[in-house]
Amino acid sequence: FLYLPFSPKDYRQKTEELDDLFQAVADLRPLTCRYKTGREGEQARIVIHPYAMVLYRDAIYCVGRHVAKDEIRTFLLDRMYDTETSPKERFALPDDFVVDDYFQGQFGIFRGTESHQVVIDFDARVAELVRSRRVHDTQRLASLPDGGVRLSMVLGDLTEITSWVLGYGETATVIEPPLLRARVVRELETALERYRALAEEP
Repeated sequence: FLYLPFSPKDYRQKTEELDDLFQAVADLRPLTCRYKTGREGEQARIVIHPYAMVLYRDAIYCVGRHVAKDEIRTFLLDRMYDTETSPKERFALPDDFVVDDYFQGQFGIFRGTESHQVVIDFDARVAELVRSRRVHDTQRLASLPDGGVRLSMVLGDLTEITSWVLGYGETATVIEPPLLRARVVRELETALERYRALAEEP
């Protein structure tokens, strides 16, 4: 049995941070670190109560409470620096914490605050592939007259499903919501403009 991960992360330079995070999760100990945020790469010294570790698309995430902001957030190991696990202090895991509540199945780390009814039609060329995958707990499949399949589900955030739909190319058509369809169209138009510009170069 051969497992070929999709674009795996290289964590050879993050062994200390990984060890500290694992210990903090296992022993329920506060974790202090410099955390990189924003597009400009600003860093802030923060304290996290790490509740769980999650491997998503071969990257390591931590779900935990940002102590200063008193909010449960998702943190990426790649952005953690100078980690330190408290040798004495411990915290209690909330009784109502369920790690699945902070993810969207295959559509990952962005949970969102809204609820979107997503409907996508796939043509017959990929219908068997779509039927063989369970990508979300709310998904429903329905056969289309031309041999294709309609996928329906409810998502809170549309960030990652946009790139997922684009991965199916011409075999997928977004029916709902209009916001997702507009995002896909914008991505396709931008890509097409770049390729046309390259074709016009001497």
